[in-house]
Amino acid sequence: MEISSLLGIEIPSDFRELAESYPTLEFDGFWRIPLPVPGRERDFVDGIFQELEVLRDLQEEDMAEGYVAHPEPGGLIPWSESLSGDVFYWRVTGGNSDSWPVVVNSRNLEWWEFSGGALVFLVGIIDGSIERRGLPGDVPGPNPKVRVYMG
Repeated sequence: MEISSLLGIEIPSDFRELAESYPTLEFDGFWRIPLPVPGRERDFVDGIFQELEVLRDLQEEDMAEGYVAHPEPGGLIPWSESLSGDVFYWRVTGGNSDSWPVVVNSRNLEWWEFSGGALVFLVGIIDGSIERRGLPGDVPGPNPKVRVYMG
């Protein structure tokens, strides 16, 4: 996958499977999951690099709670965002990307980790089985309106 070679890491398999099945998705006008468009993987990775620059700025301002940007050891890689400024990352903890925890940076700068993968996290937020620390309590709801972005 070109994305892996551009980032220097293997993206978790649940996210790869999602990307192979769907275009960019948005839930309840709140949570957007950008997914790569075949042939435009470089654009997708450029978006990740832009978000990493924002994270580096937070690091420099001592607002990242000790988290660091990829490619530093244990660095974060963004995979999703809310339209309100919340950012969702993977924390690169070793060779098996499927074991990377999700890290949340809420718009209120509340940082926390979830030990499951991206899709388990997404489902848990939607069905209410995961605490929404720093995130709105009502969106996305249990039956979210899903918007699909084609190419």
